Amino acid sequence: MESLNWYGYVVWMPVLSWIALFLWFYRYATPLYLKKMVRKGNKWAVLPDFAQKNKSFFPRTRLKCFVFSLLVAIHTACSVAWTMDALQYGDPLYGFASALVFLVFALVLYRAAVKKGTAIYQSAYFYEYRRVRYETERKGAFQNEVDVHNRTVWSFTRKLRNAETHRRLWKYVNAMAKTKKVPPDIYAETMY
Repeated sequence: MESLNWYGYVVWMPVLSWIALFLWFYRYATPLYLKKMVRKGNKWAVLPDFAQKNKSFFPRTRLKCFVFSLLVAIHTACSVAWTMDALQYGDPLYGFASALVFLVFALVLYRAAVKKGTAIYQSAYFYEYRRVRYETERKGAFQNEVDVHNRTVWSFTRKLRNAETHRRLWKYVNAMAKTKKVPPDIYAETMY
């Protein structure tokens, strides 16, 4: 039973590594999906300059995603093999075979994290859209939808470039996405 003293640490370390992998995907692998959305023509998708100007960013990030996923999957499979050996449940080699299942789980985790990261960019864009729409309606210069979208894209990219030059892109996008400020006229339209 002395060999099971470290059991709690061995079980929780892979959980922490999966959380760290999710956070890494969420924070650093989001430009991979944003590039895909830019190619599809989504107006809210804006590639950061550090990713756009550095041509080796995308292949290196894909490689890092694969390597980190492989390391976490092998780490978890080692934990499963150790647990199977410690509990004498079965052959520990079956625990190492579970690495393939964990790689599939890493792919699912990647997609969930990247979609969550791009949802922040999308809600930040629509916050800027609401602000631009409110400004044009307040001035009395009613514009059609295409003009409002074009002005929003211009304003949104300009603000993101400025935030990126000050090294606050992620903080700025999060602040825009999570703000609950609504222009007063939009609030009046929804309430009355």
